[in-house]
Amino acid sequence: MDKKPYDVFMRTLLSSVLLVIAMMATGQTQQGVVKTRGRMVNGQYVKGSGLSGATIAVRGRSAVLSQGNGAFSFPVPAKTFLIDSVKKKGYQLLDADVTRKAYQYTSNTLYLVMQTPEQQMEDKLDAERKIRRTLRQQLQKREDELEELKAQNKLTQEEYQRKLQQLYDDQKNNEMLIADMAKEYAQIDYDQLDDLNRQISDAILNGELTKADSLLRSKGDMRSRDAEISRRQQTEAQRKQEIASEQEELATSEEGTRKLLEDFAADCYKYFDMFKLQNRHDSAAYYIELRANRDTTNAEWQFDAANYSHEQNQFHKAVPYYERALNIYRRLAEANPQAYEPDVAKTLNNLANLYSDTQRFAEGEALYKEGLEIYRRLAEANPQAYEPNVAFMLNNLANLYSDPQHFADSEAMIKEALEIFRRLAQINPQANEPYVATALGNLANLYSDTQRLEESEVMFKEALEIFRRLTEANPQAYEPYVATMLISLANLYSDTQRFTESEAMYKEALEIYRRLAEDNPQRYEPGVTMALNNLANLYSGTQRFTESETMYKEALENYRRLAEANPQKYEPFVAIALNNLADLLHSGTLRLADSKALCKEALGIYRHLAEDNPQRYESGVAAMLNNLASLNSGPQHFADSEAMIKEALEIYRRLAEANPQAYEPDVALTSYNLGYLYIKQEKYTETIPVLEDALRIYRRIAQNDSAQQPWYEGSLHYLSQLYPRVGNYKSAYQVNQEWLLVLKKRYEAYPEEKRNDYIRGLGNQSYYAILTKHYTESEQLAREVLTADSTSYFIYTNMAVALLFQGKYTEAVKIYRKFKNELKDDFLCDLKQFAEAGVIPKEYEADVEKIKKMLNE
Repeated sequence: MDKKPYDVFMRTLLSSVLLVIAMMATGQTQQGVVKTRGRMVNGQYVKGSGLSGATIAVRGRSAVLSQGNGAFSFPVPAKTFLIDSVKKKGYQLLDADVTRKAYQYTSNTLYLVMQTPEQQMEDKLDAERKIRRTLRQQLQKREDELEELKAQNKLTQEEYQRKLQQLYDDQKNNEMLIADMAKEYAQIDYDQLDDLNRQISDAILNGELTKADSLLRSKGDMRSRDAEISRRQQTEAQRKQEIASEQEELATSEEGTRKLLEDFAADCYKYFDMFKLQNRHDSAAYYIELRANRDTTNAEWQFDAANYSHEQNQFHKAVPYYERALNIYRRLAEANPQAYEPDVAKTLNNLANLYSDTQRFAEGEALYKEGLEIYRRLAEANPQAYEPNVAFMLNNLANLYSDPQHFADSEAMIKEALEIFRRLAQINPQANEPYVATALGNLANLYSDTQRLEESEVMFKEALEIFRRLTEANPQAYEPYVATMLISLANLYSDTQRFTESEAMYKEALEIYRRLAEDNPQRYEPGVTMALNNLANLYSGTQRFTESETMYKEALENYRRLAEANPQKYEPFVAIALNNLADLLHSGTLRLADSKALCKEALGIYRHLAEDNPQRYESGVAAMLNNLASLNSGPQHFADSEAMIKEALEIYRRLAEANPQAYEPDVALTSYNLGYLYIKQEKYTETIPVLEDALRIYRRIAQNDSAQQPWYEGSLHYLSQLYPRVGNYKSAYQVNQEWLLVLKKRYEAYPEEKRNDYIRGLGNQSYYAILTKHYTESEQLAREVLTADSTSYFIYTNMAVALLFQGKYTEAVKIYRKFKNELKDDFLCDLKQFAEAGVIPKEYEADVEKIKKMLNE
């Protein structure tokens, strides 16, 4: 189980009282399209097309590009906006006034129409041509009417000439009309007209004035329409007056409601304080949440509710309040970063703490990093105000990086935080000494994890001394942190076999947490449970099994209860407690059935957790599979055990690809376990490759980790026995040479106790040397056996052969004759095996036959 302290003092940032602030109005997103003009061609409607890649520059905003269908969008924080330019190569705006007017935000699509200059000129000339033609037709018609009146003597010659001249003068003034109408009609986007208005505009442009008049009249009598508009305008003006009056009444009501809300919120906080002082924490939570839920636009109230739920380990309740506060502060900071960026960073920190507590590490890391970036920027301008916050965030991010590959990063961060707090403590010790102590404790934990134990002890002691001193003045505030440091230092003493000191510290911490939990069980039961678990670990390691079992069971019961309220945080601890108790029942009291049941339950929890977070919990699945496999005894369980170990090995291999430093030892141990299972089944061919995998890893990691040495030596020992069984004498020779170095060290340290093992290893290597044609080395190894023990006559079987195969017949035959009676069968058996192995030198085959004949006489 992770022995790190349950609580970290500085994780929740201290915050000043904030003003009550209403949430800013939500920004809108304006939708738009850049397109070509919809046109009428020979009376047929031709739809315009969207233009991609147009750049729309909106004042005060970054420019946006239109997409493939011409669509674009941009946020509009206010009700109005200005367009500075719309650009696309080869096109120009049809209406230049687009960049000269203010736009109102609308939920309707904003259309920006562009044409090529050539198309725009063509449309304008076409409109001019049609308008001129209509005017000429109108002139011809009027001339004909005057001719007819003159012919009928209804006009005198003088009247006729005067009217005709007036007609021609009017025609001269039509140039301005032609230009204006041509521009107007060349800019009409027929896409934005309904079908009736398209027909009317097209009829007017093409001089079909009778048709246009008919279509216009179909929309209704203009006097009636004018009267309707007038009526509606009068109604709306009256309604505006009514609304203004209602708004005034509403404003008065809102002011009254605001005062009621302020009084209500203040009373909620008074109840909150009152119930906290009575240690009635559920009632306190009710009132702080009641205030927050009454006005969900008040960021401070959301933050306070989240913070209190977090303190009470009610993580599922805290998350929505934190997230709501963060969203509000982010919006406020967009408009006023100087005022609200500190609140954004503070909320990022606390929400990241909560994500870390509920195993959402990737999300927590992202928030810590964002908050740290904000605080570093703020500290550049105002170091006195924000350097402490930089240190808080560094400390919290370092705590998140607890895995081995991040140790260097964690150390650098905590050291930077500690340096800041030490400097601040010189100016204001009362305010900053607690943070110095916590940073010391965190750095000490890191050093403990990396085996820098002396440095770790010094720092734990300094941190504990600071918290004890602070507790004298304010026990309610600092006693929990005394308990935290006691457990951390007790962990260190337990790891370094200082069990008496460790037990005393665990007991003191447990006593503190039990006392605190009487008043606030929700907050301090996790501390009680952690202390119980760690003390149970100590008792288990020192063979005090009865006491250990009692504490493990209480810890498990507590974690089960905590997991009911907060499964995301405490289910992993339930699994750890199950495993600890299972291990005790297995190794301490040999209650295998009970142990197996606990391991199965823990495996189920880890499988469930690994579905959502495989990176963190798959290793727990693998560990439980290994444990269950070890609990299966007897041949009837071999198949189940093999399946479990293979699944565990697959998991560890996958994890080791991403993090070899952390998981290669598990790959090696699981391979070793699988090999041992195969040995029990006498599956030697299958055993060898998995033990070879284990040995390859142990060769590397055992050099720097003495805890891996037994497994390295075990892998060597088994392989040295297995290779000869499958006839692989070359590998047997190589691995036994390595195994001999281990046996020699043991023999030199304990000559009497380890002599027989060393002699046996020398004898085996002498034998493998013959089978691999290292005859001289075989002779030397045999002589080493006799040096260690001159009565080890068995070795003469190897020495005689080694001499014979080197051509030293005379020396060899002396041994064969001397030990003929005792070792005849061994001599003949070896010679037969060496002949079958093909290691007898051809030049000495005749000598071998003479020896065999002599032995059989």
